[in-house]
Amino acid sequence: MAAAQPPRPQPPSTPLVPTLQSTFDENHLPSVLHQPNPMTPEAERQSRRRTVRFIEEAGQRSLRLPRVAIATATVFFHRFYAKHSFQEHDRFEVSMACLLLAGKTEESPKKLDLVIRECWKLRRRAAQQSAQRLSQGGESPNTIGSPGTTSTTADVNLDPKSEEYIKLKERVLLLERIILHTIGFELDISHPYKYLAECVQNLNVKRLLEYGSPPAVKEGGAKTNSQMFQDLFQVAMNFANDSMHTSLCLQFSASHIAMACVYLSAKYSNIRPVGGKNWMQLLEGMSVEDLTCISVQIMELVQPKKGMDSEVALKRVRRELDVLGKERGEPQEKRLKTSP
Repeated sequence: MAAAQPPRPQPPSTPLVPTLQSTFDENHLPSVLHQPNPMTPEAERQSRRRTVRFIEEAGQRSLRLPRVAIATATVFFHRFYAKHSFQEHDRFEVSMACLLLAGKTEESPKKLDLVIRECWKLRRRAAQQSAQRLSQGGESPNTIGSPGTTSTTADVNLDPKSEEYIKLKERVLLLERIILHTIGFELDISHPYKYLAECVQNLNVKRLLEYGSPPAVKEGGAKTNSQMFQDLFQVAMNFANDSMHTSLCLQFSASHIAMACVYLSAKYSNIRPVGGKNWMQLLEGMSVEDLTCISVQIMELVQPKKGMDSEVALKRVRRELDVLGKERGEPQEKRLKTSP
């Protein structure tokens, strides 16, 4: 017996305004307020993170999209679920529509048939792996597969002539329209990458950073100033990629996220401002409150992946942010602000 088809999504009558960072509150997101089966804020965050991993996997390995297009698809996804609930719209179908739209937006268009086919295969493979783990008595990570999609067949392809494929294609096209309405047709998306490069270049030109202690000398001699800034940039890029797994793009500007990534990169790379300056003198326009909030959310995401060394760095960064807040005279509740 064929599985029941998801309800056909309905486009909004008027464009929805993207969430403003000043009014963002994860306790009032649609998925958390949805009745009769609301999600907890933690479950909502996990759904975002798992789906962003799916978008990255599909965009990078399957569709060969440039990094900026994958980042744009991720922002579309976050903005969509700031106005709609996970209970109402299948997150994988929304991901397909986001990738389709982002490809067009960033001048790297992919055919709808290709997007559906590759995303379908990726999801089915993950579901099969999840089922295999369960059959062997292990725990399913539930990162890409979801209830109702588990398959034990070897075939991960979807017949383009099947009714299921035709209906899926219709839903993805309709979701693309709904996404456009939801984001208010705002397709010019700013990402941290541009501002990150500008920030690092500015710090390099002005020679405002130095190693906190001389780095270990490896074969080939000591690291040069140029190499220090190359390391700073690369680690900051990794943090910027990690930030896409959070809802930071709904809360802060891309430039502020970029500056926080540079700050975190410096802390993890044992790099500090020269002449006894503090970071707030180098990060123009950034408040201690915003730097703390962004940094804590990224660190909470990456710490479990990086282990004990990351935990030590996390505590060190928290202490420094607290000191910076005291120097600026900001209230403690602002300095200790975590995920909104």
